[in-house]
Amino acid sequence: MTAIGIAGWGLVGFVLGGVLRVAIRRSSILAVECGRLAPPALLEGATGVLFSALAWRVGAEPDLFAYSWLAAAGVQLAALDWKTRTLPTKLIWPSGVVLAALLTLASALDRDVYSLIRAGAGMVALLAFYGTLYFLRPGQLGGGDLRLGGLLGLALGWLNWSAVITGTLLGLVAAAVALLVLRVPRQSDHDGVLPLGPFLIIGALAIVLASPAI
Repeated sequence: MTAIGIAGWGLVGFVLGGVLRVAIRRSSILAVECGRLAPPALLEGATGVLFSALAWRVGAEPDLFAYSWLAAAGVQLAALDWKTRTLPTKLIWPSGVVLAALLTLASALDRDVYSLIRAGAGMVALLAFYGTLYFLRPGQLGGGDLRLGGLLGLALGWLNWSAVITGTLLGLVAAAVALLVLRVPRQSDHDGVLPLGPFLIIGALAIVLASPAI
């Protein structure tokens, strides 16, 4: 993709990030009023940068739409989880439906049914993994994290099984390291407790951008 195309796709991400932020604020997704999720234009800027990075990495391929949607939804979900400690089902499920539809479209255009099947299997695998943690370690993992795991498993499974494993481990390790860093000075606005969602999203997107299989 050309530099103009990459910049243009980044602009699309910036606009979509703003639309999603406003839509979430005006919808019934949030059970309570939580105020501003982030400084003005931060979420839009992050979405735009991710869109440009994905356009550069993936190129003009059908799955660019799917991973761009993952980035747009992921930025909003990460901000919500960081601010409210919740991952609203009303946002996760529609995001998953849109992602599945875009991957199905990519599968049809690429004539690659196996990748779509693997994406579904990745979703089931991570739902089973996080579901096990959810029941074995009650209170340590929320239902939103479980559902988010399924969403990310769908996206990572489209790439390969290595992406499913490394993307998940990267997110968990990043969360563990961040928690240790916060515990050293024993000073944190989060009282030594961090939401897991943002780190899982960062780990998944990092693997998407780094994967040679795209």
